Amino acid sequence: MMSKKRVSRPNRSGQKRMSASRRNDSASRGLRAASPSFASDGYSNQAAFLGAASDLISSGTFLRSGITRDLELLTTAYRESWLAKKIIDMPAEDMTRAWFTLSASISPEEYAALSRLESRHAVRNEITNAIKWARLYGGSLALMVIRGEENMLDRPLNIDRLTPGCFQGLLVVDRVQGITPSMETETDLDDPDFGLPLYYDVTADLGENSVVRVHHSRVLRFIGRELPYMELQRESFFGASELEHIWDELQKRSATSANIAQLVFQANITTLKMSDFGEIMAIGTANQRRRVLEAMEEQNRLRTSFGLQIMSAEDSAESHPYSFAGLSEVYETIMMDMAGASEIPATRLFGRSPQGMNSTGESDLKNYYEKISQLQETYLRPALERLLPVMEISAFGYYAPDSEIVFEPIATTTPAERAEILTKYSDTVIRLFESGLITKESALTELKSIGKELGAFSRLEALDGCPEWNGQPVPE
Repeated sequence: MMSKKRVSRPNRSGQKRMSASRRNDSASRGLRAASPSFASDGYSNQAAFLGAASDLISSGTFLRSGITRDLELLTTAYRESWLAKKIIDMPAEDMTRAWFTLSASISPEEYAALSRLESRHAVRNEITNAIKWARLYGGSLALMVIRGEENMLDRPLNIDRLTPGCFQGLLVVDRVQGITPSMETETDLDDPDFGLPLYYDVTADLGENSVVRVHHSRVLRFIGRELPYMELQRESFFGASELEHIWDELQKRSATSANIAQLVFQANITTLKMSDFGEIMAIGTANQRRRVLEAMEEQNRLRTSFGLQIMSAEDSAESHPYSFAGLSEVYETIMMDMAGASEIPATRLFGRSPQGMNSTGESDLKNYYEKISQLQETYLRPALERLLPVMEISAFGYYAPDSEIVFEPIATTTPAERAEILTKYSDTVIRLFESGLITKESALTELKSIGKELGAFSRLEALDGCPEWNGQPVPE
């Protein structure tokens, strides 16, 4: 008898029926195909478990510290941490250290009068302080004090109304003293403060302790680290403190330094083994415990004074010295992170000599000085361009329209470097004169210019009456 074979019948759609398990397998494969990719980056290998996001890494996030608004914390960090103070002060002082020269069609007497006015009111020092407090608190103002306009602070400054002798210095106010920008903003597209507050309510001592409203044209505005516009509004149109973005690194460095100092006290730990110490401390009387502690203190005193350790024959003492290997590398890494976060070379921030073979630190200093030059253009130039017209009118009665601020080089040069620069520059000028490409007056002007920067050619004016140089070297 032949065995019957079970033949699957086609369904109505003309396809064979699948078992339940096979249908489930097909569905699961389709679901995996439709699910998001296993990889969290560009490469994925499921068999090798490559491409999946690590929980330890992906769980990390960034939280807003908000220390810019904690003015008391910023003040404490500035006063108590030498590193925080240096990060705030050093760039501000470097921005104004070399100062600037004024290129304008004014006489030497007028230039001297302007310099005397600047020195009399300590303008450079006041601007340096304004930059410091802006870097620390996120913002500061330097109010131009003008004689005769004490009751017109809420009006725009009119240059045409100023008179000689009107400038009386700068009054620096930081956010701790109280600066409240107005909600009304400048709408003039030609105004440098377009989009910024039109007025500032300032708490200052101007004859009486009160809040005065000051028009923005009468103040030099300094901010800390720039922020996006939405954050700028949240900070009342000021920036963030320079300590905010380096706060974590500053805490790491302080904690590391404190822990290394603590290890010094535990560099050599001595342990004393006593057979009945545990029983005495656990079930002994108060008098017994006191006598044991007094004996330990006496033993420690004798060992410290005479280098001896006296104990019972059943007791023993062991010394466990601590190895400081590797701590210097850890501290160096923390220092490098701190220098990178503050954008100040470690050679200047920590006063350390350059590390590595053939390292001079010149490239680090060059990058730092370029950063300072950028800060001068961003923050210092706008303030000086607003201040100089007032000072020029006060010094010699008018404002030179061709006044141009030229910042002096920040990097200092050695006498040998200055001599090399002077030789190359003067040789070039002499060759141009001898070839007839420039006149004697132009050559003298160029030599006077470079001589003023390098401290040479102080008697060059004596050549103005000479018909020609006759190939003779220019006297220094």
